[in-house]
Amino acid sequence: MPTENDKRIARNTVYLYGRMMLTIFVSLYTSRVILDVLGVSDYGVYNVVGGIVTILGFLNGTMSGATSRFLSYELGAGDPVKLRKTFSAALTVHAAIALVMVVLAETVGLWYVNHELVIAPERMAAANWTYQFSVLAAVMTIFQIPYVAAIMAHERMGYYALVAMINVFLKLAIVLVVQFVAATDNLSVYASLVFLVAAIVAGMYIIYGRRNFAECRWTLRRNDPAIVRGLLKFCSWDVYGNLCFTTRFQGVLVILNRFGGTVLNAAGGLCATVSATINSFAGSIITAFRPQIIQQYAKADYPYMLKLLNNCARYSLLLLGLLIIPLIIGMDSLLELWLVEPPRYTSAFCRLALVAVCGELMHTVIGVGVHATGKVIRISFISGSLFLLELPVMWLLLVWTGNPPVIYCVHLAMVFIIAYVDTLILKVQLPQFKVGRFWWRGILSPMLILASAFTATWLITRGWEFDLPRLVAIGAISTTLIAVLSWMFAIDGDVRARLRHKLASRLPVRGL
Repeated sequence: MPTENDKRIARNTVYLYGRMMLTIFVSLYTSRVILDVLGVSDYGVYNVVGGIVTILGFLNGTMSGATSRFLSYELGAGDPVKLRKTFSAALTVHAAIALVMVVLAETVGLWYVNHELVIAPERMAAANWTYQFSVLAAVMTIFQIPYVAAIMAHERMGYYALVAMINVFLKLAIVLVVQFVAATDNLSVYASLVFLVAAIVAGMYIIYGRRNFAECRWTLRRNDPAIVRGLLKFCSWDVYGNLCFTTRFQGVLVILNRFGGTVLNAAGGLCATVSATINSFAGSIITAFRPQIIQQYAKADYPYMLKLLNNCARYSLLLLGLLIIPLIIGMDSLLELWLVEPPRYTSAFCRLALVAVCGELMHTVIGVGVHATGKVIRISFISGSLFLLELPVMWLLLVWTGNPPVIYCVHLAMVFIIAYVDTLILKVQLPQFKVGRFWWRGILSPMLILASAFTATWLITRGWEFDLPRLVAIGAISTTLIAVLSWMFAIDGDVRARLRHKLASRLPVRGL
């Protein structure tokens, strides 16, 4: 069984890796084109109006993680009745979230759009249409989450990646429609088409879930109050940690603004975009491991669960390195290609933030193990509070040194400290977990491989005048080095033996 699970995880990782790479490139292109089509003013209106809807639905993201955890756990426990009740309870909770969000959106949110936002009077009608379509799109997203969680729990990552790619290409089609088809108001048309895509994607998830999984049915009698309370309790503590992380993220921009005004804000905002994109990429890799880690905990197969946790940390770091090493080395040239004249400090901020993503990745991986136990109070309160602690330390060091990159140095140091604290928390909740083994096999070994690959790539390419072909060459060199070093030092012997056997069986001439 573990061998079959390993194959499934590897296959799912490939699906999600490819899906995320495609999403990154298409999203960067569409964001630039839609900015040109809508113009700076309308693009700003769309983002600020959509941002209000996102704030109103903040609980939705936390409930998504809780639903995924509970469905994966019950699937591993092998109780189909409890699994159906859990799905039904999750759908009920999400329906309640959607209702609350709509009420808030059509009262507080609508008042704020019309009375507090600074929008030109002639664009107010378009802003209101955009707001209503954004609310409807958010409702679609909320209702799809239990079905997406079921797909993830059953490890149907191929379908998940397929829908994600369809979503990306539909959004690309929207951009092309708005760009080449004349309309009286591009902003309203764009918002309506975004809602249409959200409805199509939600429909694809809901129909697939209902057709393929017996638990994806809702009935009132299946709403077990104990399960609902468990979901909400899990969610309530997770909210604190998520809010602390979000506050730290937004607090950096506030500190930069107070210290250096809009110039530093622009650099920090661009860094936040790069960091969030790479974090999404890293999170997609962990998604392939998450269901099996939780299911093995439910089966009380702790040795295999911990092996998966170590492998998740190790391989996700190595795959992340394929992306961040070329980005760090060629950052100046890439920013010039993307932005032409990037603001001062953008390159330094981005380089430090990309290294910090490795620590954030470890925090997420360990969080999967903690979430599997269902005991999230410690990690949410302790890690969340440490993330908040970064802000006063950043401010004091910035005032003392006058050097803006020190902010990201603080986060880089703190995020690895938080990852270590997380491992101690997991050790308390799961005594079988070996802290030293996890740090050596899951974190330090792959980090040494990435450091070696980075150093060798930098020495080889030092003195190059970077252009697009040379940037591609950097990626090829670093990828080759990471692959060779991983084969020698990171991949387990039994895995290497299976890969050799598979490669030998597919060679056209045997014995080569």
